[in-house]
Amino acid sequence: MPDKQQTFGQFDTPADVADLLLAFCLRGPQERVLDPSCGHGALLQRVAGWQRWFSGELRAPQERLWGVELDAAAVAIARRNLPQAHIRHQNFFTLPPPADPFDVLVGNPPYTRAEWIARLQAEAGEQLTIFDPPRPTGKQTRKEVVPERLWQQRISGRAGLHTYFFLHGLSFLREGGRFGFVVPNNWLDVAYGEALKQFLLAHFRLVALIEPESERWFSEASVNTSLVILEKCSDPAGRQANQVRFIQLRCPLADLLPRPEAVVARYAHLERWVPRLLPGGDRTTPEARVRVVAQQQLRARDKWGLLWRAPAVYRRTRAQAVEKKLVPLKTWATVRRGFTTGANHFFYLDPETVEEWEIEPRFRRPLLKSLRGVSQLRIKQQASSREVFAIPPTAQIAGTAAAAYVAWGEREGLHLRRTCAGRRPWYILPWQEPSPLVMPKGIWERHLVPVLAEDLLVDQQLYQIQLAPGISPAVAAALLNNSWVALQMELHGRVNFGEGVLWLAGYEVENLLVPDPRYLTPAQTDRLATLFTALAQDPFVPTLAEEVARPGRRALDTYLFSLLGLDPEAGEAVIAGLQTRVAARHARAQN
Repeated sequence: MPDKQQTFGQFDTPADVADLLLAFCLRGPQERVLDPSCGHGALLQRVAGWQRWFSGELRAPQERLWGVELDAAAVAIARRNLPQAHIRHQNFFTLPPPADPFDVLVGNPPYTRAEWIARLQAEAGEQLTIFDPPRPTGKQTRKEVVPERLWQQRISGRAGLHTYFFLHGLSFLREGGRFGFVVPNNWLDVAYGEALKQFLLAHFRLVALIEPESERWFSEASVNTSLVILEKCSDPAGRQANQVRFIQLRCPLADLLPRPEAVVARYAHLERWVPRLLPGGDRTTPEARVRVVAQQQLRARDKWGLLWRAPAVYRRTRAQAVEKKLVPLKTWATVRRGFTTGANHFFYLDPETVEEWEIEPRFRRPLLKSLRGVSQLRIKQQASSREVFAIPPTAQIAGTAAAAYVAWGEREGLHLRRTCAGRRPWYILPWQEPSPLVMPKGIWERHLVPVLAEDLLVDQQLYQIQLAPGISPAVAAALLNNSWVALQMELHGRVNFGEGVLWLAGYEVENLLVPDPRYLTPAQTDRLATLFTALAQDPFVPTLAEEVARPGRRALDTYLFSLLGLDPEAGEAVIAGLQTRVAARHARAQN
């Protein structure tokens, strides 16, 4: 991806996405429309087409199209493409609210990640972030580009730049006006999105939230996106009475809409199709799944993405968690991430390095860096090809080969790296207690929680699962290696940037709902241990479809479903839901 695209987060809105968004937002030719991050003007060009359709005129009505853009080169292109529009070369966040608010705000705000934002200072002479880089004194100062009234709204520092377009855009919109944005969808399900969700609930009727099931709308941007359609509403009762539509498109937009150049057919189709999505209750058609939720039932702390993706059996089972005696995993286990060394090439020792430096065995311990290549659910030390340089906190290393190796690391400047410098001394990693089970942080195909049959320390790409006293590792592994837990991982994990790998945060692992093995009967725990032991003897198969069809996995799933009180039909629905989510994740990555 070009560096300038990374810096400004500029991606022209595809015509299919733009027209779907506008079909929800535009209601007549006389509406004044603002795009606060208009880029080259691609979205405003689609607005002009809709206005011509509404009015029956060859040109869009005058004085109706407005755009704001920070990048001067993009402004020049937008002005050339849209001579009838008002395109301002300015930072939107510095504009005061207009005396005559707009009828519609639409946009595709920059997909600027936190780590890219610093480039804006060099690219644009301004820095679109809440904080400057640290000064030599270690202090930080706030910039004026995102004004104080915005960053004081308790929005997380990890929030994307698009968040501030919602906040500032509110005052540019008239009461009852529509607000439609194309945004990354990770804010729906992560902790730092809570403040934005609370803001939206406090100021808007949420008309619809739309995502594709398996399509990626911006193939050049490593990010998954959704449409957010809002209506400004200052009346609390009106917001509370609103019914929100969570719409998941089951087909690519190219299959749902006439071609962009067939403008009459396209606009006519959308004018008929979009109103059919809004009335009525939950439903599934070949084109879309629609889930209807009363706005008063939405909570900012909840994961809204589940309202798109979770099958009915999952929602019912979660709602009956107390009745089914399901508890968060953290009730009976502790989840810890493995080593973050700050210098893996120094701390993770291959045989050649050990031989070259003759590092003493007492300063080396077997390391499991990932589950790649692991072929069974019981892992021994032979699965490890590396060791970790692990010096006990009280060890004396003067005169040892380990001391010479540390001295070499300091000559390389490793002790000055941020993570290393935070330790005292820098070369002693935090002590890691061996764990009976591990779980991967990133998942592509296999949802597995292996038992460590021998002591192995782990990298930060793995989570250690430490068990409460008296819990058998085999029983715990049976409760975690099944389709119910795998479905929860798929629904609660995140595919933030479009590569298709499912990432699980520690708190998401801790909150997996499972039975508490301490309250199962001896017969139940014996059965679980027996089922896991049989499953662990089987070699892995390459695909999820093969995995869930294996007799050992089938037997474990069936027994676990019985503990959850799920009948055979509901159990099959769990497995089908898991396969659907994995297939959609893979398809979106390949799109």
